Amino acid sequence: MRQGEMAAVIDLNEDVHKLLPLTLHRPIGTLPFAGRYRLIDFPLSAITNADIHSVGLFMPESERSVQDHIRSGAAWNLDLIQGGVFLFPYVATRDYSDQTLRSRYYENYTQFLRRSGSQYTVVMGAANIANIDLNAILAYHKAGDAEITAVYKNVPKETIAPEDWTLTLSEQGIATSVIQAAERHDGEATTTVPSFMDIYLLPTIDLIDLLDAAAQTAEFRRLPQLLREAVLAGNANAFEYTGYLARINSLQRYFAANMDMLAESNYQSLLFSNIPILTKSKNEVPSFFAKDSTVQDGVLGTGAYIEGEVADSVIFRNVVVHQGATVQNSILMQGSKISTGSKVAYAILDKGVVIGPNLTIQGSPDHPIVIEKNRTVFRPSEVEELTHA
Repeated sequence: MRQGEMAAVIDLNEDVHKLLPLTLHRPIGTLPFAGRYRLIDFPLSAITNADIHSVGLFMPESERSVQDHIRSGAAWNLDLIQGGVFLFPYVATRDYSDQTLRSRYYENYTQFLRRSGSQYTVVMGAANIANIDLNAILAYHKAGDAEITAVYKNVPKETIAPEDWTLTLSEQGIATSVIQAAERHDGEATTTVPSFMDIYLLPTIDLIDLLDAAAQTAEFRRLPQLLREAVLAGNANAFEYTGYLARINSLQRYFAANMDMLAESNYQSLLFSNIPILTKSKNEVPSFFAKDSTVQDGVLGTGAYIEGEVADSVIFRNVVVHQGATVQNSILMQGSKISTGSKVAYAILDKGVVIGPNLTIQGSPDHPIVIEKNRTVFRPSEVEELTHA
């Protein structure tokens, strides 16, 4: 491996249940976003900007989409002779009562870390959409006193869900624990909560020691639990992020984050700031807009064919909206097709969904209708089934 100051671990074993059916055949990390991106593009772009050359991807159960998107890592300048992207197989839900299997889980991490030759390691997930400067976090870590640095953003209290991970901070700004919001005991006067962004930075040797010690215990604990316990045991530097943040752990939040991209300020600050977000490129034709088409406040990928009306929506590559069709406040993923006379509002259509003519798909901002990948909806009875799902 090419040796650098930092290595990166991206753990893609994140809970997908609240995002079904979108995560039926893909992890959270490869969920499409903002017309052309995937969620994993955000940590990978941060890694590229920080000139990190050794990246360990710890794969989810449904790993095919990750392999298809990442490939050699060329889109993020990670197709290197030494270093690059290293993919480790899915092991998260095996039976770890067997000491051999338990040791293998930890060895996957420690083998990568030892070979990286790095002084520090950043551990990240893919469920938080943000534009992170890892060099700034490293500088903050070096200036601090704790062995671990945890990253957070102060968010309005009313936007936090009970299961969200948060930091507890001392008056000196030190992180004393990582707990779920339901366990907090903030006073009524508290208006913001430090939302934890699933990012840790620590010396590589300390992370190796943490994993080696866990491998010797009778109780199996995954890496996220080990790191939360390490913060509780020894405190952590708390780095405050102030940019755009969206936590993707529910269909409603996924929908809202995509809709946020319709605001120019959010779109530019997240995707085209000092750290541009990189993704796998495709050489496709530009989108086509028929003479009588109408598009207002939309984010569109390449190759779309628009004859009807689109408003306040995110349209991915190669989507077709036929004449007389209307799309409002919706997310249409790659290859979707809306036939003549149909109306789609407050909906999420996965890849390859086809809506027949003269149908109405109507959800709401809090409960968008979700149609799974490659499904066809041709009859009113199928629409009724979706509405009551």
